Amino acid sequence: MIYVFDVKRASSPFVNKFVKKYPNTVFNNLEGEGEKFYNYTWPKWDGDIPKNTEVVFQGLLRGTKEVYNKCKELGRDFYYLDQPYFFMSNYHEHQAFKDRWYRIIKNDTQKNFIDKTPRNKRRYERLIEQIKTNPTALDEITLKPWNYDGQHILVIPPSYHTAKWYGIDRHDWERYYLNELRKYTKREIRVRHKYKNNANDILEGKRNGKNLYDDLRGCHAVVSFHSMVASQAVVHGIPSFCSEHSPAWPVSLSLKEIDQIEDPLYSGEREQWLWSLVGSQFTEIEMANGTAYRYLNGENI
Repeated sequence: MIYVFDVKRASSPFVNKFVKKYPNTVFNNLEGEGEKFYNYTWPKWDGDIPKNTEVVFQGLLRGTKEVYNKCKELGRDFYYLDQPYFFMSNYHEHQAFKDRWYRIIKNDTQKNFIDKTPRNKRRYERLIEQIKTNPTALDEITLKPWNYDGQHILVIPPSYHTAKWYGIDRHDWERYYLNELRKYTKREIRVRHKYKNNANDILEGKRNGKNLYDDLRGCHAVVSFHSMVASQAVVHGIPSFCSEHSPAWPVSLSLKEIDQIEDPLYSGEREQWLWSLVGSQFTEIEMANGTAYRYLNGENI
């Protein structure tokens, strides 16, 4: 049995296709009073997850933290769905695939380790063959040489919603790491926020409109909490400092090692790391036909 915690209409088709081949029970949330996105309950859920029951939910908002905490407390397997690491199209069909992508992580919200099973390499190679005539798509998953001549440092503070999920103060985080960096480097430090910097823009999801690649161009290193910008940076040959919650964690130095900002990690494991991330995201077709579920449970597909 799979318990499905359905949070919003935009993600419902993906979630429902992922579980449609398996017995499932769907719980819908209900919005109440209080802060937007954090005022949801599950009126038909009794708060328990029986043994041998798996769980599926999407995103960090609309009541999912309660579900996540219960899975961790009871040791239940869960599948977390969110935007993909590569080929993001904001729930729309990606032009290179005529399909939509989603990342699905089993028992966590990010893939923060390298899964070295050979099937990930095979999946990556099939994907490369599929997009070999599409240079834009190909560029997203092609490793660039390490950049040893970068100039500035790019700091990505945790977003409002990420900070709430992990129980940290995003302003304190930003102040602390800016101060730490200034102890160890004289380089230019740029700060990039996920959203425009006022409460209404954050709650309405109005993102920073500046081109990310303008900030990455000529960058010496990226310092972040768990932003997916860190992964994009590593693919583009830019070293990363991040927390253990980041998908870039296996190929980065820790935030506790910020004193090494002038001597960052140029990891030799980028290929296997990239294959592992590609093995953590699936098309809508793969979700509907059961490939995604079977792959996440160890089948050599």
